[in-house]
Amino acid sequence: MDTKLRSLFDSACDQLTLLGQTLSPLTDAQYTTESQALPGSTIGKHVRHILDHFSLLFTALSAHPPATVCYSHRERNAFAQDTVAGGRSTIESTVQRARALSTQPNAHADPLTISDTMTGGNEEAFTSTVGRELWFCIHHMIHHNAIIASLMHEFGLHPPTQFAYAPSTIKHNK
Repeated sequence: MDTKLRSLFDSACDQLTLLGQTLSPLTDAQYTTESQALPGSTIGKHVRHILDHFSLLFTALSAHPPATVCYSHRERNAFAQDTVAGGRSTIESTVQRARALSTQPNAHADPLTISDTMTGGNEEAFTSTVGRELWFCIHHMIHHNAIIASLMHEFGLHPPTQFAYAPSTIKHNK
C-alpha cells in the first residue's frame, strides 16, 4: 500500500479514536438528548451517521472486486446511536476494520463505484478511488464532530479543543 493511502487509514483511525475518547465521559442520557438548536438531533445520531459511512466504504472494500458504495443506503445502526457503550464499541470495531484493511498490500488499487441520490431522487453512479472516499469519510466525520461539539456545548459539556477541527485548521492555528 502506498504511503499516502496508509496515511489516510492512520488519520481515520486517529480521528475515530478521538471521537471515542470524547464520548467516554458522556452518560446515555446526554448521548440521546435531543438538541433545542437542531431539533431531532442527538450526539448518538451523529455518531451513528459517521460510522454508517465508514461501514459502507469498508464493506465495499472487503468485497472482491470492490462493490459499489451507496452512501444514501445506510442501515442506520441503532446500537451505535442509542448508548455510549454501543457507540464506543462500534467505533472500536471500525478502527479494527480500518487497521485490517490498511495491511492489505495493493488491495485498494481498483477504482470504486459510488452511487448516491441526487436532487430529484435520481440515483447516479460515479467512479472514485479508495483514497478519495476514505478522505471523504474522514472530513465528513470532522464536520459531524463539529456538530457534536456544538451539541456538547449546548448540554454544558466541554469537548477537547481539537475535536471539532480539521487537521489543516489545527496546523493553521498553531
